[in-house]
Amino acid sequence: MLVTGNARQGPWCKGAHTVAIRSREELTLADLFAHTLGNLIALTSPEQARIVPTPAQILSAPDNEVCIPPALFRLVQLVLLPDVLGSSSSAVLYIAAKRFARSLELQSIQDLKSWFAFMMLGELEVELDEEKVLVKLSKCMTCYRLPATGNALCDFERGLVDGVLEHITGATVITKETLCWGLGDTVCQFEAYNSETDGYVYAEDGSHREVQRRLLSGIAEQSDIALENLRLVSDHRFAETRDSLTGMYNFRHLREHAALELARARRHERAVAFVMLDIDGFATVNEAVGTAGGDAVLRQWADQLRALLRECDLTCRYGADEFLLVLPEVGDTQVDLVLGRLLAALAEMRCEVDGRGFTLSASAGVATFPEDGALVEELVAKATTTMYVAKSHGQGQIGFFSPPGQAPQ
Repeated sequence: MLVTGNARQGPWCKGAHTVAIRSREELTLADLFAHTLGNLIALTSPEQARIVPTPAQILSAPDNEVCIPPALFRLVQLVLLPDVLGSSSSAVLYIAAKRFARSLELQSIQDLKSWFAFMMLGELEVELDEEKVLVKLSKCMTCYRLPATGNALCDFERGLVDGVLEHITGATVITKETLCWGLGDTVCQFEAYNSETDGYVYAEDGSHREVQRRLLSGIAEQSDIALENLRLVSDHRFAETRDSLTGMYNFRHLREHAALELARARRHERAVAFVMLDIDGFATVNEAVGTAGGDAVLRQWADQLRALLRECDLTCRYGADEFLLVLPEVGDTQVDLVLGRLLAALAEMRCEVDGRGFTLSASAGVATFPEDGALVEELVAKATTTMYVAKSHGQGQIGFFSPPGQAPQ
């Protein structure tokens, strides 16, 4: 081992060095304690002025030590601040970001683009000439890949861009966000135009009046076309399923519903009555008031018939003055009582047209599922035949189908 001339003083020197280190540590701890105590006292003093770090101090922190998750940035900007500031949050963010941007002292557009990339705020493209400012921001920190809200969201980024461009150009820069992920676009875009006196300012102050007028006009035209198409579809559907005079089902549409009623009745072992009604002596109405007057009387009579039936009953205009009824869960015994009351009420009703009144009776023929048939067409045919037999015996008659060889009921 190499020994120097002062080797014998080694133990004493080691002790002195240790004492010096401990003294420095104690002073550091004391200083830290005093500083911390001062901060605690400041927290308890509401009149104490709040001292905040400068942008330079904040930005000097190593990025591997301080990292803000994008989600937290978005929550503060889009949730927490609007909750506190209300509708003014977007304006506050823009003004604050613009004021802060001037303190960055970025000297060129390339500096601005590099700073945006370094801060992970997005990929910036800037077009600046004597006529306009056009800024495109891809992968914007605020709104990239967030659900579209229908509102422009990038007030913070726009304020930063406008503030730096004002510093670079020496003129006022007030852009308007014309594209944004929040509006459903794939890139955020800010625009402004040179007004010669005011600097680069968006001419319509963000209202897009001409664009809005064209958009709304287009929407109005498309809405008119859509409404007309819906009306045509509705009219076509009505014409396919309804009788144009009375608004009742036509036979084709009723036949589809009647088939479903028979299937339901078959499954649950229930009865269904098919009734053919024919107005007695309706020709005399047409002779008295003409065809148009007869149609008016027929509409009144059909409305009254519909009002007297249950909601589950089906009815259609089968012929000129013939009406087919399909009455679910009604057998021969019940239908006799139902038709007795129905025909009595119809015979008492007075239909008026051109100052003249008419009271009309009707005759009915009945065929019942399952006794008289299993198919819609079969039951309708039997009810119709029975109705004509009943009419041959006078007005206001009710007939029930009987197999050939048996006397009609």
